[in-house]
Amino acid sequence: MEPDLSLVLLKADVSDERAFSCQVTAGAAGSAEGVAQLRVYEPPEPPELTANPGILSVMERSASEIATCSSRNANPAPTISWFKDGARLEAPTERNDDMYVVSRSVKEASGLQSVSSTLYLRPSKADKDAQFQCLVQYPLPQGQVGNTTSERFHLVLHYFTENVEFLLESPLVIKEGDDVRLRCRGDGQPEPEYIFYRVQASEAVELATKQDGVLTLPSVSRANSGTYRCQVLDFDSPPEVQLEKEVIIHVNYLDPLTLHPGRRVTVPLGGDVTLTCSGQGSQPPKLAWRKGKERVAHGGTHTLHSVSYHMAGTYTCEASVPSVPGLQRDQTVQVTVEGKPEMEERLTQHQLPAEGQRIHLTCSAVGHPEPELSWSLPGVKPVVSGTGNRVTSEVMVEVTAALAKSGIWCQARNRFGEATQNFTLEIEPPAATPSSSPPAVGGSEPQGGSGAAVVAVVVCVLLLLLIVGFFYCMQRRGHLHCGAGEKRSLTPKEGGAEDPAVEMKTDKRNEQTGLLSPSGGGGGGDGGHEVSRGALLGAA
Repeated sequence: MEPDLSLVLLKADVSDERAFSCQVTAGAAGSAEGVAQLRVYEPPEPPELTANPGILSVMERSASEIATCSSRNANPAPTISWFKDGARLEAPTERNDDMYVVSRSVKEASGLQSVSSTLYLRPSKADKDAQFQCLVQYPLPQGQVGNTTSERFHLVLHYFTENVEFLLESPLVIKEGDDVRLRCRGDGQPEPEYIFYRVQASEAVELATKQDGVLTLPSVSRANSGTYRCQVLDFDSPPEVQLEKEVIIHVNYLDPLTLHPGRRVTVPLGGDVTLTCSGQGSQPPKLAWRKGKERVAHGGTHTLHSVSYHMAGTYTCEASVPSVPGLQRDQTVQVTVEGKPEMEERLTQHQLPAEGQRIHLTCSAVGHPEPELSWSLPGVKPVVSGTGNRVTSEVMVEVTAALAKSGIWCQARNRFGEATQNFTLEIEPPAATPSSSPPAVGGSEPQGGSGAAVVAVVVCVLLLLLIVGFFYCMQRRGHLHCGAGEKRSLTPKEGGAEDPAVEMKTDKRNEQTGLLSPSGGGGGGDGGHEVSRGALLGAA
């Protein structure tokens, strides 16, 4: 007891839970007592749940043990209740065929209370996905209530099949080459076995037995079209349950294309040809023609008019069914155009700065049969390459003056004819150098002439030639009447072998030198001047 007459219980436990009385004595006045009831509260340990590990059949006629929930070492004794999907189960304690609970309470040696509750239930198919758990509630001081719950658990049920579903998991539109999946599903538990059949006429041919209910038809063809049946093996289902379902699949197809006049067509150069393509399938196909990536015609007919070599090649007929994505076929036609060779345009004129230069020449021709190319260059080995109906020949040539004068040709030849391509070579004349001087009058070299003097002399010579040319043209047109003697002086019949006019005509260098000399050069007198002009005119 404390000095203030209070009673202290050190480390109270459940054994201290009792009534305590206090007595007061007042001598002759007598005595009196007071009573205090002591309660000791101990929360329970977390609940322990033990679910039935077996398979519960919905076909049982009485309730089956579902699970047991235990709460240990509490004071006062806790209470246990059951929940399904969050809703309290109002389970009675009296035994019946549908649902009830059996509770037990044990007082431990420590004086604490342990309780357990077992739930009995006749499950139905609706309980296959239900969640169950128990709730433990225990009192606390000052009228409060504590609670704790167990983990949730499901029931493992055995129930018969009531509904069967047979589905086509592949796309509804099926074409040849697709993989088709058929899934059969029954709502029984455990999963039943499934037997698949192919129904042909009145006979059903067994295909396979599957545990997962999936039948795969790889790379189907039109022969796989028809009726398929699934049968669920569940002997617990009542007779009125339909355990068979059927599915009809239709496989779209496209037959190989038919080509006319054939897969290889030969057309003469300049002729016409019509390519025809046709196809059949589960649905009429849409046809089109293309060459390479270019669409050249819509429909099954493509006509080539006045064919050229460039129109030869591979033509492709495409067939497709728009309502069936991916259902298409194609077929190719090789068109060959035959005729004499045709030369392809090339650069044929070449200008070179000097002799001895090497030049690369290329000659190309198209034709069928493949033309043979030859060059007018003996001893040169060309490099020849070909693609389709096109042949190319390349040579490397060293240019000479004789070769520039004669030119070069390349010839293409086949059994239908030949074609020639000519190459023109031109050598640029050498440019006049500033250090060169014109011949001096009388054949002597200029003495100490400057560059400006040389240019002046050249200009004078050009002007003189222009004047002479002008008079010559005027004479030819009849505007100048020249004497007959002038003309006769130019004829070899009237002049002798020593005639200056003949000498001037055959030697242009002397002729120009005479004109440039101060004294008229080459002849003395007027007649000599006239003959020199005539000689110049003749030279011109």
